[in-house]
Amino acid sequence: MSSTADTLELLARYHEHHDRAAREQAIEQNLPLVRALARRFSRSDDQTDELVQAGSIGLIKAVDRFDSGRGRDLGAYAVPTIVGELRRHSRRARFTAPDGQETPQVLDEESVAAPAAETDFRRSENRAALGVAFRVLSRREREVVALRFYRDLTQQRIAEELGLSQAQVSRVLSEALAKLRRALVEP
Repeated sequence: MSSTADTLELLARYHEHHDRAAREQAIEQNLPLVRALARRFSRSDDQTDELVQAGSIGLIKAVDRFDSGRGRDLGAYAVPTIVGELRRHSRRARFTAPDGQETPQVLDEESVAAPAAETDFRRSENRAALGVAFRVLSRREREVVALRFYRDLTQQRIAEELGLSQAQVSRVLSEALAKLRRALVEP
């Protein structure tokens, strides 16, 4: 990473003069930070590449939101945003692993359980298992899971939509995922 002064100058050019090249340069200069954080979350080289992509989204968000009047170090400002994207990616990867695909077409148990026009028997079997597992969730839990993992909303945004606190959403989500794990592991 280059010096903080260089980065601040680039960010000022981007934010004050809409200099897209300065934005790209600031992002490029801070990619080593993303790579270092991604390696901490990674279990394999293949996973590191995916995590670098996810972490880069966090870096881009941080660059776009950075206010030099409130802080002097983009790295310190960006770390929580990058880590948030890494955690989101890791959660999504864990959650979608039983199904083998990123987004089912619909969330209700009949549709998730219904075998799609796929030739891969294992995928159909996983979809059926996931459909059965969704039966253990309450309506509220299914709604929160859908908003979090299929619409990719933050817990705070879900709380706003459902009229709950962020802590309540977190609790419902944790309980729902625990129920799904148990349902998928136990025969």
